[in-house]
Amino acid sequence: MDTANVYCRIFFDVLIEQGVGTAVCSPGSRNTPLLMAAAAREEEELIKCVVINDERVAAFTALGISLASRRPVILVCTSGSALLNYAPAVAEAYYRGVPLVILSADRPEEWIDQDDSQTIRQSGALSGIVKASYSFPALPSGLPDKEWYANRMANEAIMTALSGKPGPVHINIALDNPLNAATDAPLPMQRLISLDRPDASLPAPVMRELLDEARGARILLVAGFHSPDHTLNEAVARFASLQNVAVMAENLSNLHLHGDASSVDATLIRLSDKEREALRPDIVISIGGALVSRKLKEYLRTLPPSQHWSVGHSPYTADCFKCLTRKIETSPAPFLRKLAGMMRHTGVPQESTARDYATLWRAARLRSRAFLDAYVEEAPWSELKLFSILSRSLPAGCNLFLSNGTAVRYAQLFPFNVHAIFCNRGVSGIDGATSTAIGGALAYGGMTVLITGDMSLAYDLGAFASHLMPERMRIIAVNNAGGGIFRFIPSTRDLPAREKFFCSDPALPVEGITRAFGLEYLHADSESSLHAMLPRLLSPAAKATLLEVSVDPALSSRTLLSLFQK
Repeated sequence: MDTANVYCRIFFDVLIEQGVGTAVCSPGSRNTPLLMAAAAREEEELIKCVVINDERVAAFTALGISLASRRPVILVCTSGSALLNYAPAVAEAYYRGVPLVILSADRPEEWIDQDDSQTIRQSGALSGIVKASYSFPALPSGLPDKEWYANRMANEAIMTALSGKPGPVHINIALDNPLNAATDAPLPMQRLISLDRPDASLPAPVMRELLDEARGARILLVAGFHSPDHTLNEAVARFASLQNVAVMAENLSNLHLHGDASSVDATLIRLSDKEREALRPDIVISIGGALVSRKLKEYLRTLPPSQHWSVGHSPYTADCFKCLTRKIETSPAPFLRKLAGMMRHTGVPQESTARDYATLWRAARLRSRAFLDAYVEEAPWSELKLFSILSRSLPAGCNLFLSNGTAVRYAQLFPFNVHAIFCNRGVSGIDGATSTAIGGALAYGGMTVLITGDMSLAYDLGAFASHLMPERMRIIAVNNAGGGIFRFIPSTRDLPAREKFFCSDPALPVEGITRAFGLEYLHADSESSLHAMLPRLLSPAAKATLLEVSVDPALSSRTLLSLFQK
């Protein structure tokens, strides 16, 4: 049996035919017709439905599913504050470029602001963090024009979510009683509106102008977070092979390049003032999303290039280095591939000082890597030592998720040879890290590893209560007595109130929580015990496991600060 609400059926049928494979649903009464539509289509094996009570956890889980599957995901919630719980994950999806389709149930319009239960002003409630907001009124069935309207709205919403830079869209659906009416009457096949997305190449005169500016210039390609993309990886590798091009690619860019291009902070902290000036680029080309590295942002703001080209699709103009000169609305891969071919054909002018630019950066990286390796070898047991070991230990086929705070920052110091690396850097919030990783694990057939801190773990305990943790999930929880980042960032590290008001140790009973939710628990508190636990943690035969790693928080922060000060 299907819901008798024909409009809810139309929304689901169009979205499924347009490529949505998963719906993450939260229970409620007002969204009964939407849940009935989801259940009927899951019964027909048209879509996979995941049910999560906590809407905040549900939204972050949907985010992780979309990241790992590379497909849009539906979110379904009831009326009232349920929708507002989606906001943190939806904001992350908006700035991250992740396609989510939010279907929120609502009361009929005449009952808004009438003291009816679970009733708030839902239309446009997410308008600042979605690509588009739509409202569908409460209507009786059997109105052909309104069926056409629902079909058109569903098609438009999914096309908007997927066009240009992808992102979330919100459809608020008012539903009137009866909510649980059922039918076995089939719907006709729904009309699908196709979306053609040719990547228009830049006109030849523009490309020649760019070539004239680039061929004799020192070019630094900066890559922020990006989903794994083999085509982009090949294009960047080709561009990076030019003698006047160097690359700074954070490991969240998921670019696998020769020469350890991901050693961003490790390289910058070793440069003298003279070297920083010598390596100063003439042109910065940026691709991908926001950067983790404050060192790189400060370097390019302090010693700005003559030009900054931002390449990619974005609804806003990001001038992160305060020197933007060109916003190039095209996909980075074909652009870089074409520009590289043109530059290779013309060559770097003999008189140009840019001929050895790539060599200079390569030498600086080699020196910094040798220094970092020697420093870590002599360092005491600390978070720095931990991440160094993990970077060499995780299996190549795993997906790695990182929480915000210290985890993502330490990870930038070391190259990780894994399938893909993710972190919620769209808005860089501490919440939802575990839920996002669980969503990613649900959509990925290999092992998923989450490295998180005790504070991030405490923020998202609802993820454990979802009981969706796949057997192939592994969690490494770094217990550093709260927000370790506040012990080394300049704004807070010297404050007397630091430990109580900033680090705020959650004193989380990690072992008890882990065992209560049926996960295997492991513990390490030294380099030797870590090496002993890692084979058990990373064994493909093991069930879902959490490894708690205890470190001395004060010693860890001193070890990192000493690295940067040296």
